[in-house]
Amino acid sequence: MSADTDPFALFDLPRRHAASRDAIEQRYLELSRAAHPDNVVGDGTAARRAAVERASAVNAAYRVLRDPVLRAEALVKLGGIDLDSTDPERGAPHPTQAFLLEMIDLRERLEDGGPDGVAALRDDVEARCDAALDAAVEALDAGEVRRAAEHLVARRYFQRFLDETDSSAP
Repeated sequence: MSADTDPFALFDLPRRHAASRDAIEQRYLELSRAAHPDNVVGDGTAARRAAVERASAVNAAYRVLRDPVLRAEALVKLGGIDLDSTDPERGAPHPTQAFLLEMIDLRERLEDGGPDGVAALRDDVEARCDAALDAAVEALDAGEVRRAAEHLVARRYFQRFLDETDSSAP
């Protein structure tokens, strides 16, 4: 990954999940001021286009770095695993059969539960979602990118479940 696509390199931050929110904000302000297209108004179209592209890259990196989930996913991608790919070598790991059965069970419980049951189920899945991110961060800290990817895949399933319960709520 180049500095343009590596948010950590672009912001001159170490590749680790633990990052100071203040350091990210400060660096974002510095980079966005330096990359602002108004700085090259008289330099021609090519310079302005390059400045717009640079500002866009800074904004994209900032969105990734300020979000703990996206930051973890970026670290996994930098570690060689693309969570959005189905490639057997470099793509997202497939969930286990047991995990998929667990997700089916959660969906059945959702269909069977009344309003109180749905609220309790949401709380349970939110806790699992948070725990999956925590486990992914632990794995990243230990240098276990594949294990981190497995936890982030599980987190995506939990998040999708939560999103679907939000959209189907009366």
